[in-house]
Amino acid sequence: MSETEKMRDGLSKRESEVLSWLQQGMSNKEIALALAVSPRTIQKHLQRIYLHLDVHTRAEAIVRMRRGLRDTQ
Repeated sequence: MSETEKMRDGLSKRESEVLSWLQQGMSNKEIALALAVSPRTIQKHLQRIYLHLDVHTRAEAIVRMRRGLRDTQ
């Protein structure tokens, strides 16, 4: 299992989707529109993602995931 897969273990399917959109640089509002949910729902998903990845910001989450991807290539 790759480091990225390990990081994503424990995340719901929707949280994984949100994380993918986040990595593409989308705002909470843009992600909400793409997934047909409210920006507040996205904010809640991000809070859980941050806890899971042990980070505090979207930038830290992106860096953490990219490091995981780079380590598997």
